Amino acid sequence: MALVVYDHGYRINTPLESIFPPKGVTPLEQIKHLPRTADTEDAFEKLLPEGARPSTSGGSGSPQPHSNATQAYQKTASSVNDRRRLAVSHIMSSPVHSVPTETSVSLAWQRMKELQIRHLVVTSDDGRPLGLLSEKDLFQMENEQEISVSEVYSRQLIAASPDTLVRQVANSFIENSINSMPVVDDTDKVIGIVCRTDLLRLLVSGPNLERWA
Repeated sequence: MALVVYDHGYRINTPLESIFPPKGVTPLEQIKHLPRTADTEDAFEKLLPEGARPSTSGGSGSPQPHSNATQAYQKTASSVNDRRRLAVSHIMSSPVHSVPTETSVSLAWQRMKELQIRHLVVTSDDGRPLGLLSEKDLFQMENEQEISVSEVYSRQLIAASPDTLVRQVANSFIENSINSMPVVDDTDKVIGIVCRTDLLRLLVSGPNLERWA
């Protein structure tokens, strides 16, 4: 399932782009694909003297089908493909910390500090996502601590389903300038949240990707 748009806690069919116009940087020109580095390395190896070329045989003396450069490229490409198929359910944080609409700004701020988190999901009585509160949102209301969070959060938000691809979420973060996204099930219950820190953690855990894919 792709990304889901909520308005006042209910799913709507309005296209995402009409409610959340892209805010990312538009490239000035189309990006040109560069030739494979492995191909360049292979061509360079052929120009080397026989004694200076990397060995292409295994321990048994039988020739390997690809050079070291090509093997390295294929290993990297395989890891990238696994990453592109990764679903949100593998990286989301759960359970989700949420607050009802009548919660005061001061109480929400206190809860964030106690839990050492930067986002809270505002939910309805039946668990539907109504909006998101960020650390920045609450900091801007520091002089009005006793008003309820219902006056702070946005009534429209983007959510993901557990099988939404991580790359779709990452693209949405960039295009819509958002830092977090709730994850909902088929009954509109919030079951997780994905933040930019989760994506950064994924970037630095490449060697462990096989246990998630």
